Amino acid sequence: MLLPRNGAFSYEVEDVAASGPVGAAGLRGEARFGDVVISPPGSTLRRQMHAPTSFFFARFLTVLEPPIGCSRLRDIDRLYANLSLLESMQSASQEGRQRMDAEMVAAHVVNDVLIAIHWERMREGMREDALVRKAVAFILDNFTSPDFSLGDLARTLGASPSLLSRRFRDVRGVTPVQYLRGVRLRKARELLTGTDCTLQNIAEQCGYRSAFYLSRVFKAGTGQSPSEYRAAPAAAILRSE
Repeated sequence: MLLPRNGAFSYEVEDVAASGPVGAAGLRGEARFGDVVISPPGSTLRRQMHAPTSFFFARFLTVLEPPIGCSRLRDIDRLYANLSLLESMQSASQEGRQRMDAEMVAAHVVNDVLIAIHWERMREGMREDALVRKAVAFILDNFTSPDFSLGDLARTLGASPSLLSRRFRDVRGVTPVQYLRGVRLRKARELLTGTDCTLQNIAEQCGYRSAFYLSRVFKAGTGQSPSEYRAAPAAAILRSE
């Protein structure tokens, strides 16, 4: 299992002998934060870094049948919390303070990621109504607009805000506003780690009018300021290349 933390890399899973589910992102492509790349025993995993990259790597056994190749997690805040736990553990170790056992924490991260993948695949199997599909597509097409609002989305789709929120939460597990915030934060993370853009420029590309407001939202959503996130060194348990 590879979990990108910063940067991006191309991957390809080859020589897959056993049949099984394949991740929605496929057996080859590009992986970045929010993606989970899994290569089964006996296969070959090739990767090529596009930029300085840090990632969590683990070998594991499981009774679940995780999808091979790359899967994209929707709950990126959950993933971020898990990787932050690894970093915090490493910081405590470097400072000589008492810390949790590294293998226990790593096992927790692997298990939690596998459970998240399994749960999200189960939800994918449920019928997603047309209203929610249209709402997701509209959000992805318009999240860079600072004037985007739930009211506008509901009017465009011909539904009331309350009905749209309820049906969206039933299918996606979050409200449209929470989903929009997650999309914007993911874009901000990508730009912070993958470009040298100014914070104001990043804010504009993520649908915020000012760097100040982006900083407030980013801090509330991740626990770090954009500058702290961009400058944070990779923990030792996160390999860097």
